[in-house]
Amino acid sequence: MLVSYLEVRAYDASAVGLVIQAGSRSARNLVERGTATLIVVEPDTIVYVKLRALDGPLPVEGGEPFGLVYFLLAVDEVLEDAAADWEGAMRITHAIAYRPVPTLEEPWARVTLAALLEPRARA
Repeated sequence: MLVSYLEVRAYDASAVGLVIQAGSRSARNLVERGTATLIVVEPDTIVYVKLRALDGPLPVEGGEPFGLVYFLLAVDEVLEDAAADWEGAMRITHAIAYRPVPTLEEPWARVTLAALLEPRARA
């Protein structure tokens, strides 16, 4: 799953909120499998966050025009990838990026950030 910093929020070391498009393959996989792996790629490190769906998809208030849904995820495991000795100086040289960078003023961004303010689940 490829998400931007706008679409995911860690509430603490054990819970993560995620807002994605309801019709996406990632949303379907979360519903069907109940698990996901978030991969953080930076030049100095790669981290794998193994996640389990606690709830979702839940509707996102104001997200209907954008097809957005919310998932509450539990962190099951965090693994940091380290270069093997034989890899020597080989490294990832750039983090993953996409353009244009969205502004926080775009309607979908505001709705997404609002949906991620607090963790939520069905009662």
